[in-house]
Order: sequence, then structure tokens, then C-alpha cells
Amino acid sequence: MPKLCNQCSEPNCVQVCPVGATYKTKDGIILIDDKHCVGCGYCVQACPYGVRYIDHEGRGVADKCTWCYHRIVKGLLPACVLACPVGARIIGDLNDPESEISRIIGENRVAVLKPEIGNEPRVYYLGMDKEVR
Repeated sequence: MPKLCNQCSEPNCVQVCPVGATYKTKDGIILIDDKHCVGCGYCVQACPYGVRYIDHEGRGVADKCTWCYHRIVKGLLPACVLACPVGARIIGDLNDPESEISRIIGENRVAVLKPEIGNEPRVYYLGMDKEVR
């Protein structure tokens, strides 16, 4: 399974950050402000998906996938979506019932990782077997 940030609606990682370095933007994307992060690792421990890590070779702060936030705010696609040779990654507005992603989720069997935790992840997998979770 890829190690994507699940961009949870109810993220544990934001709640546990003692300095507010992990935060949720107005448009719902979970980011880390590396200028404020103290590298305590609480967010790494709190992430049930194992996608956060401490960058020991850099500044010693927490890091993770940002979904190329710098690109999506400009209306561009994340690099992983562009680079996927089979078009398996799709990003879109779940609030728009006419969007491609809303249509795909509505017409297919989809699942999220560890739904029982209550983080409300916003990464959906098509045809994922229960054993993979």
C-alpha cells in the first residue's frame, strides 16, 4: 500500500501537536509548519497510517506527504497523480456531486483504511480487501 497522508477530516496528528506545527488549512489539507515543529514525534505516534516520520537527515522535524499543496492551490495536480502511468490516482472535490471523484466513489465499492479509528480519512481505495487494512 502506498504511504499517502490520508488527509483525515478528524486528524489525531493535529490534536496532539504541542506547538501547533501540524495544522489543518481552511480548505481541509493537513500540513506541517517546519519552522515551528520541534521534532517531538507526537504526530508520528498519533498517525494510525504510519505516514509521518522525523526527517533525521534534514532539520529533525516531522514530515509527510502534503499532496503537493503548493501545486493544488494553483489548480495543478499533485505530482503523484501526474506520474501514475495507469491513471490510478484521482484527486477532486468530494463536495461537488458532479466531480469525477464523487462519481467514482458513488458508482464503485470503495473503502478507507482503519475506519474504526474515527479519523474520517479522505483517501478512498477501489476494491480493497479487508485483509489489507
